[in-house]
Amino acid sequence: MLFLCSGYYAQNWIDQTYQYDSLLNIQYGSAIDFNGNSVNLNLDLYTPKCPNPNETSRWPLLIVIHGGAFIEGSKNDASVQDYCKEFARRGYVSASISYRLGFISDENAWNCNYPNYSCIFASDTAEWYRAYYRGVQDAKGALRYLINRNQLYSIDTNNVFLVGESAGAFVALGAGLMNDATERPAATYALGALPAPNPNTMNCSYNTGQTFPGSIQRPDLGGIDGTIEPTVVHYTIKGIANLFGAMLSDLLQVHPANQVKPVIYSFHQPCDLIVPINSKQALWGLDWCMTNGYNCYSIANTPIVHGSQTISDWNNQGNYGYTIQNNFTANGFPFQFALLPGSCLDQVNSPCHNYDNMNLRQLQIAQFFAPHISSNEICQTLYIQNETIDFKLIPNPGTFELTVTVNDGLPFEIILYNLEGQPIITTEGANTIRVDSLEAGLYLVELKRQNQRFGLVRYLKQ
Repeated sequence: MLFLCSGYYAQNWIDQTYQYDSLLNIQYGSAIDFNGNSVNLNLDLYTPKCPNPNETSRWPLLIVIHGGAFIEGSKNDASVQDYCKEFARRGYVSASISYRLGFISDENAWNCNYPNYSCIFASDTAEWYRAYYRGVQDAKGALRYLINRNQLYSIDTNNVFLVGESAGAFVALGAGLMNDATERPAATYALGALPAPNPNTMNCSYNTGQTFPGSIQRPDLGGIDGTIEPTVVHYTIKGIANLFGAMLSDLLQVHPANQVKPVIYSFHQPCDLIVPINSKQALWGLDWCMTNGYNCYSIANTPIVHGSQTISDWNNQGNYGYTIQNNFTANGFPFQFALLPGSCLDQVNSPCHNYDNMNLRQLQIAQFFAPHISSNEICQTLYIQNETIDFKLIPNPGTFELTVTVNDGLPFEIILYNLEGQPIITTEGANTIRVDSLEAGLYLVELKRQNQRFGLVRYLKQ
């Protein structure tokens, strides 16, 4: 056994115990957007630190996915960044990710007394499915990118969690539960071309910088996993937090027998105007408000979506066996423009497509996820130095060659281990190790002499 437990007794994964480092704007891949352009995809990473620098951990991974109706939003959104930081303090490696945004807007003009109203009009319903599907592919790619670098970022691949807000919750549920090609939406295969969007939509954020041909092709979008960062590393998605999100189809019904069913936390408000808590068209309540108060056209081409209550009902009625914790508020939409709490004007300042108390919901998610984390490697001792023998690694971090020095000058044996405790390189009678063939990540170096072990020191291969 390479590690010695250092003994922490806080509520692991719930209490905010740790400091963290951040790595911003890491490119995890690229993919083709709705208009045929290649888009670079980035993530921000937050990695917790043990209180003692001579300790290490294998942390659970939490990926946070922003909302924005598949047409806007950012990994830099305040609530998403807050999740990452708060859960890094709880001991998660946390990441906020970008994903491809936008769809082909309608060719018709949808003028209204409300700014940018035409931006939510897709050319047809299939465009909503295709935007969602691109997000799922990208989220799976970001996950695999991090899993492939689990040693570098000290990620416990057996404990992966996904959190999504609004459209991000659609994506999180899709990334965690779309495991079979039969679950792929029919609209994601090749479809007929569409005309260029109406000029009124060129000020929409997702159309900024786009140049549209007269006819926009809609090719096959490919398999459910996408093409970013294939991996052979096994990982387990343990839980999903669905925050005022939904599914476009029943993704609970088909699940591989050899895979753990992730637990699901759902928060939703019945008065949500954007994503219904049950099964209705997306933007159902907003449509009512726009047509009853702003003299606008009814919102066209939106799909039927299945909110948190329907997801729970599917699980119960189908005996699917998922553990789902529902946290729903009580008040429904009153179908009033101005008079009652939860009415259209009331939701301008207090939207129901939002949190009632974000800190409370974050705590509930942490409490819900914690019992499902199986990691035991929590801030364990990296090395025990002999009182009279000291050895150093130069350079550390390093890339090509590692030199080991000791203070007494006597012969020694060097063993380099991965973090699973497997010996990778062994040398005797030499004080250098070639490390250029090693993958980037953390390793442990041990010095031995006459079957006596004098220490373990962490080495970072860049």
